[in-house]
Amino acid sequence: MKHRGNPNHPVVQEMREQWYKLCAIALFKSGKTELQITAEDIERFADSGLANITVHPKGDTITLRLVSNAEAERLSRQEGGLPI
Repeated sequence: MKHRGNPNHPVVQEMREQWYKLCAIALFKSGKTELQITAEDIERFADSGLANITVHPKGDTITLRLVSNAEAERLSRQEGGLPI
């Protein structure tokens, strides 16, 4: 299932341009310089029910959170996003 979100939302636009920087910061913050992802990791992730990420900037903090499909759809609609 592909979640489209609102392509005009400023956070969505910024994420399209800066996703790799957030990944690098997440690695750095976790004390890692390398992270290997296996097919098993991808399968477990898909089975977790938390296959969506929300990004919430507030002040000088960005909060990333994994959420379910239902929560992602609810938040997208709340923010004026497109249906899934």
